[in-house]
Amino acid sequence: MKHLLYSFLVLGISCGIPKKSSETNLTEPTEKEIIVEEKKATKPVAPQNELIVVLNNAKSINDVKSLVKNSGLTWDKMAFETDASKIGIVKVPEGKREFWVGKLQESGEFRTVDINTEEKLAKIISEEKNSLLRIRKTPCFGECPTYSVSIDKDGNVVYNGIDYVLVKGTQSFTLTDNQLQELSEKLNKKDFASFKEVYDNPKVLDLGSTYIIHNGKQVQIRLWNNIPDELIDINEYVADILFDKKFIE
Repeated sequence: MKHLLYSFLVLGISCGIPKKSSETNLTEPTEKEIIVEEKKATKPVAPQNELIVVLNNAKSINDVKSLVKNSGLTWDKMAFETDASKIGIVKVPEGKREFWVGKLQESGEFRTVDINTEEKLAKIISEEKNSLLRIRKTPCFGECPTYSVSIDKDGNVVYNGIDYVLVKGTQSFTLTDNQLQELSEKLNKKDFASFKEVYDNPKVLDLGSTYIIHNGKQVQIRLWNNIPDELIDINEYVADILFDKKFIE
C-alpha cells in the first residue's frame, strides 16, 4: 500500500514539471531594419547679382566707389585688401551681371571683373597672395606703350598688351630659373617699403605712369628723374624680357 502511494506521489510531481518544447527555433530573431535617409550636402547657391572686381590702382578706391555708386550699383564689401591690392564685391541688378561685367571692364578702373562664385573669389585671392611683381604702363598723350605684366612667385607671367605694342591681348609664359632668380635678387636688393609711393612732377602733363607693385606696396612713377637705381633696374629687366619675346619694341 505504501508502495502504491509512493508511485502516485512520484507521478504527480513529474506531471507538475513543465515540458521542454521539442521544437527548436533555428533562425536568428530578425531586427527591424532602420533606414536613415542621408541628406545630400548642397553647395550654397551663389548670389545672382554679385560681381568680383579687382582694382587696377588700389589708391583710387574712393574714385572707384563713386563710379560704382554713380552707375546705380552697390559697393557691397571688400573681399581682400592690402595697400597695393583691393578686391571688392559689387551688387548689380538681377539679370544684368553679364552686361555690367562688360561695362565695368570698359571703365579702365579694374584689372579683373568677373561673376562672383566662391571658387572664383578664392582663386583670385590666392593669385593675389602669390603675386611676385606687377608692372602696369598707362597711356600718355602720345604713342606710349600701354600694357601690364604680372609675375607670380613661381615665375609664371601674364602679359596683356593694350596699345602701341607689337602684341595686343593676353599672352602667358614662364620665366627660366635664372630669370626668376635674377629678378628676385633685383627685388630684394633694397627694401621695397623704403621707396616713395609716387615719383612725379605734376607740372609735366604729357606723361604716362608706370606702376610697380611688389610685396604689398605700389610705387607710381611718372617722371623718370632722380629715380632709385633699383626701380630702374627692375623696370628695365622686365621690359627686356618682353622685348626678347617681341611683345614690345
